[in-house]
Amino acid sequence: MRLSVTRANRKRELFFALLVGSIITAVAGAAATPIPVKTTRHNEVSPSAGDNWFVWSRSRGRSASPFDLFAQHGTDPPFKVNRKGTQAYGGGIDGTRLLYQLIRGQFATESDLRLFDLQTRRLKKLPAGVNTKNWECCGTISHDWILFSRGRSYGTSTQRVLLRNLVTGERRVLAHMRNRNGLLSAGQINGNYAVWARCDPYPQCVIYRYDLATATATALPTLPAKVAYSPSVNPYGTVYYLRSTKGCGKSVELVKQPLVGLPEVLASLPPGRDVDVTYAYTLPPDPPAGPTTQIYYDSVNCSKQTWDIYRVDDIELPPPPR
Repeated sequence: MRLSVTRANRKRELFFALLVGSIITAVAGAAATPIPVKTTRHNEVSPSAGDNWFVWSRSRGRSASPFDLFAQHGTDPPFKVNRKGTQAYGGGIDGTRLLYQLIRGQFATESDLRLFDLQTRRLKKLPAGVNTKNWECCGTISHDWILFSRGRSYGTSTQRVLLRNLVTGERRVLAHMRNRNGLLSAGQINGNYAVWARCDPYPQCVIYRYDLATATATALPTLPAKVAYSPSVNPYGTVYYLRSTKGCGKSVELVKQPLVGLPEVLASLPPGRDVDVTYAYTLPPDPPAGPTTQIYYDSVNCSKQTWDIYRVDDIELPPPPR
């Protein structure tokens, strides 16, 4: 759901999803405490993180206004990524490479992807065919692969979720549809896994997890009478997404769905708050502790329409001694 032209034409849609006929029971785990990341007087959205880098978009004014993209390494001062006269939204980080969405045109009618070196602060060339005259958005990057969306949501043209290998040039169409009442939107690629959302039509939506090695996609189940949206994934195939009753800020929960087992509620948002984008970053291993995945998300106050960025840590238990 978008509340302005700027916000409506950029990245993902709020995936008010309902997977009809799937009946499962969520596991109630220990609730994680949301950690404030960016909570200034500006609207701050579209977070991504990796290797001590943090990237996000910030509004130029206090209310609805164009967004610029900023990057920050550790505690260093942040710097602006996009050039004057453009808008930009974060995407994904791999090492020092950042894939992001650049919006141009007087009325924000053109959207492409850009590959940027965070260390040198210079653009890198993307292969031919990644950007077209269509609307490209929602890009993330992991190793040699990028995941992104092409085509306008709720339009008459074909929408696609695409994988592209930056080294070999291989291209995979993970999903496509044409439905003026529907949307396809890429979530995140991380290692061997990618996730996206398909609403055909809205609000009959499904989140998919894709295994690059086997080239197979799996639809994730959810509870009846609930909507699921905003997926991300860690390198182990664990998917993170939001679940709520229909409407903004109504019983919103951050849910974890591992490769095997039942979903688990990681955190519950306060009434009147909702989420658009999630992004999962798994910290380097620190034995004997298990892996820790940081889930970043932008959170909106539904009544005030103000946005901030938070983080929840999913700390896995260490393996039992042998």
